[in-house]
Amino acid sequence: MTDEHEQQTLDDQSTSGDDDESTPEADGDSTETPSDGSPSFGSYLDVDVPGLGEAVTDEDVDEAGTLEERILAAYYEDVDPHLIDAGWGFEAAKSVAFGYTDQSLLNHVRNGVAALARVNQLIDAVGGAPRDETELRAAVALFVIHDLHKLDAERDADPQRRFDIPKAEVEAYVDRFGLDEWAETLSPADFASCAVDHHDDWTANHETSTRGFERHRPFVRLADALASSDAPEAAARESIRDAIVAAYPNADGSVALHHHRLDSVTGVLTNLLNGAVADALGPDFQRLLLYQDGVVYLAPADAEPPAAGEKLLDDVFETLRRNVRESHEAYQDEGQLADNLAVRSQGFYGINDQDFFYAGPETVLEAVALKAATDADPDSEPTDSMADTMAELEGFLPFDITRTREPVGLARLVYTVKRSFVDPVLEASGDDRSSLRATCDLFGVDGETTTGVEAADEELSLTAGGKWDHAYAVGQSLLERGLTEYGDLATLVIEGLDDLDPDWRTIVSETRTGNLQTELSAFLSEIVSLDGRRVGGADDRLTEPFAEYGGARRGKTCALCNRGTTGTKGDMGAPKSLTTLQSGYSNHVAVDAGKPEKLLVCYPCQVELSLREAGADRREAGRLYYHLVPDYFYTPASWRDYAAFADNFGPDAKTELGGLAEAILHVGEGGVDPEAHPGRDGERVLSDYVDGLLDPDYGRSMVETLDRGFDHASGFGTQTFAYYKPVDNDTEFQFFGTFLGLALASYTGLRVVVSESPIPDVRGRDFQTTARIGAGFSQVHDFYGTEIPLAALRERLNAAAALIRLGYGNDREDALFAKYLRATRNKLLPGSYLLKRIAQTDDGDDAGFLLEEARILDETCGGPTTDDRHR
Repeated sequence: MTDEHEQQTLDDQSTSGDDDESTPEADGDSTETPSDGSPSFGSYLDVDVPGLGEAVTDEDVDEAGTLEERILAAYYEDVDPHLIDAGWGFEAAKSVAFGYTDQSLLNHVRNGVAALARVNQLIDAVGGAPRDETELRAAVALFVIHDLHKLDAERDADPQRRFDIPKAEVEAYVDRFGLDEWAETLSPADFASCAVDHHDDWTANHETSTRGFERHRPFVRLADALASSDAPEAAARESIRDAIVAAYPNADGSVALHHHRLDSVTGVLTNLLNGAVADALGPDFQRLLLYQDGVVYLAPADAEPPAAGEKLLDDVFETLRRNVRESHEAYQDEGQLADNLAVRSQGFYGINDQDFFYAGPETVLEAVALKAATDADPDSEPTDSMADTMAELEGFLPFDITRTREPVGLARLVYTVKRSFVDPVLEASGDDRSSLRATCDLFGVDGETTTGVEAADEELSLTAGGKWDHAYAVGQSLLERGLTEYGDLATLVIEGLDDLDPDWRTIVSETRTGNLQTELSAFLSEIVSLDGRRVGGADDRLTEPFAEYGGARRGKTCALCNRGTTGTKGDMGAPKSLTTLQSGYSNHVAVDAGKPEKLLVCYPCQVELSLREAGADRREAGRLYYHLVPDYFYTPASWRDYAAFADNFGPDAKTELGGLAEAILHVGEGGVDPEAHPGRDGERVLSDYVDGLLDPDYGRSMVETLDRGFDHASGFGTQTFAYYKPVDNDTEFQFFGTFLGLALASYTGLRVVVSESPIPDVRGRDFQTTARIGAGFSQVHDFYGTEIPLAALRERLNAAAALIRLGYGNDREDALFAKYLRATRNKLLPGSYLLKRIAQTDDGDDAGFLLEEARILDETCGGPTTDDRHR
């Protein structure tokens, strides 16, 4: 759908924010959505897991500071668990079937509640009078039940009956959710009036309106308008501003909405860029809603956003650089930065240009010194070639070189400093000393040793294969003087560089990051817009995608995102240390050891992957990626909770597939009959769900978030996870990877793209369903589908969970799942077939415990043909 069509659709909606409800189709309901009363797999806020899923207690509510925080804490404690139990996570507020982006009723209510609380918190700054807690509770309670008509698909399909909701039915939900106690000022008639008269539609029952509901109607309309906005530009339109003024008349003439939007999504960089744009706008622009690719701001009407142009672009760029540096301790801590350094075959430490950009030359230098001191092992022997070179050098030196790795580690420091610091400073400063002489002087090498090294340079081949074997002599000189501690080494080098040229930091930074800064500036100019205007104004510095064979620069396009460059092919060689580029995925072509070592990758993608080096531990090749998208947005409070939950997925978190499958099947009706496994209470089932996803003691480490350690207050927008497990075959790897991605998304209440690409190939606005399974999953597409709408999510999860239970009942071997998946395509009753195989084993007693799983798989995947299955 084009942006123009999206905007026209949104502009056609009423000011209330609810869909045009003159027809059932316009309401966004789908009769495909099940109404089985089953609990959602959404965010279980009553499960004791840090962050999202953490139990909200009375103490949390009491300790919450602002009114916004108190309302949200109370809502998540008292109301939200009841919506989960009612199965609203699988009820559609918006659905693909009627041309909308999927949104569950649970998320619709959550978004409306959070957005309303956020507006109420900010309204005072723009001249409005905020509501007190009693009034805000009443508005929230009414909003919770405003869409009850969507729960009866048959009645809702009839325009004459859609709002003929019996008062007793409304009261049953009010009682079930505890809304009468949560908002004590409302009467049963007020709730009934909201359920049948909230919608600005001829089919609504306007004659039932009560005075109590009329007082709160503008706030319910405002919450609905915001909750229905699936993109930043939709939430910043004039009708939303009018809805704010209708709810807060004192703000008329003094309130404005603005938004920024990103036209490219990468992951960690996207989050930091969102934060940088928001910071660059200044304190007048308060963050209201946080989307994957932009932010909506509430601001005073007289607060003018900065004009597009080079100044705004420079402000955003410098804010981004500062935020990146301050967002992760790795860029301020040489100990963590040293983990990014890899020994190149020539004997120096490879330093990513990005590290110079984030951390600055001095911190990089300290990291190199630390790495060298760590590698200077006196208990390890050098290789034969190292020992031979040391022996040749000794003929020119006043000392012998120790035959251990200790001088080798120090030599790596020397060569790295010479290559990455001394050489560019000498070139820029016009110093006429040789690089060899300048390096020896910097490290304080005595005159006799320096003369000997210069003589060796004339007579020996000390640069064969790109090596700089002079460094062994300088390294031994450091060892002779007892300079082996990294702090002493770093101080020695920094003082030497200061003597060489006081501006060495600027020189080194410009030498190593000049192309990166040029490329990032062009990237920001192209993708960042403020209120529809590109921040950098017109800009054509990037080569056109797919036109790489024409033009003067003959620039190439990125292998991951197809973006053009500001330079040439030579500027895009990805460092080997960014190991995610050496295996896995490259622009729809798998990359492995037989492929080129250096892919053509644009600087923004290189920056993204280097940020992930700091935020993740795993470096295995051949991973899958989960790109999680908000549905439709976060508020600052909800982003904080999601980010805290994601932090749990580190190297110590394990996933147990069988346990997770069992928990999914037991969550409420629609799965396994609870009587089939008596003695399981609901709280235990929900805890099992979480334990299946992340457990420190049982299972295997499979899922890792890629932004651990980053300050989540510095950025927001998308959550990216990597999935890895030992691969028996591609089919089982992709099957389990997709299952875990869907389970994680359903638990958190987010949408997901499961892909082999480390960089998302689509933004959230580019697909409408709850989940999207990327290319290259041909063996599992028949089972899951390519696009998974909300209406089918429960069925797909149940089917996968049932297959896992039956498969492990046959033989707990992942490699066999390729065969089991074939059974779902080729067998008339695949569940019964697999159950029969279990019964035929030596210990066939387990078959009796898997009858329900077989039934679910038969009902979901059974049939004479698979042509239309899961489409």
